[in-house]
Amino acid sequence: MKEIVDSHVHVSLLPFEGWESMALAGVRKIIGYSLFFGAKHAETLFDHFHQMLTLSMSNAAKNGIKLYVAIGIHPMGIPDDWPRVIGALPSYLKMSGVIGLGEIGLHEGNKREQEVLHEQLKIAKEYRVPAIIHTPPQNRVEITEKTIEIAASVGMEPGKMIIDHANLDIIDLIEDFGAVPGLTIRQEGFTSQLLLNHLERFQRGVLNSDYSNLKPNDPLSVPKTVRYLELNGASPEVIARIARYNAEEVFGV
Repeated sequence: MKEIVDSHVHVSLLPFEGWESMALAGVRKIIGYSLFFGAKHAETLFDHFHQMLTLSMSNAAKNGIKLYVAIGIHPMGIPDDWPRVIGALPSYLKMSGVIGLGEIGLHEGNKREQEVLHEQLKIAKEYRVPAIIHTPPQNRVEITEKTIEIAASVGMEPGKMIIDHANLDIIDLIEDFGAVPGLTIRQEGFTSQLLLNHLERFQRGVLNSDYSNLKPNDPLSVPKTVRYLELNGASPEVIARIARYNAEEVFGV
């Protein structure tokens, strides 16, 4: 399959060789998300956003990939002066190539994270842009329930939310709310085989690699999954939806 969309890449952490490999494997569009682990100051995130909108955009273009950027405060990098970032988000949403807020959400689920998520979802609702939501490896059901509760209190349109790192434990919560499942392929957790075995339950989802260099990761996990599904008789229509068309629709790209 050509024209693959990887719907979740931390592009500031992607080496040039990664861009090249993804392009050769058929990835034509990438949604790049912000993540600066341990950020302490608003300027740290502003510089991070700038890097995505300049260097990352340039690297994408050099490899024939169209990059779309989402900006925001990741729960693992909330600066001490985070309200300054909140105040600046609307100006970034007016910039060319910026399509939404992400990666945002809860990691530990504490009150500070909840407040930051609440304020960002208010902006996403006001500007009618997608919000890409992080789910952590621990306490996943409780965290997802709290995330949905906050989104509902804000009045966020469910179809504009991508709740990422979906798996069998939270897929029903995501579906019942009406959000889009983010299908992060990993060697441990949500694998290509698991997706194939439960493809009907995840067919509204968007495939992604969640590439970063913070842990072992594969920038080619999406095209490899597409090939795995093709070789094992999955419906071409479903493959096309989760590897391209669902993402193009929800992100408007």
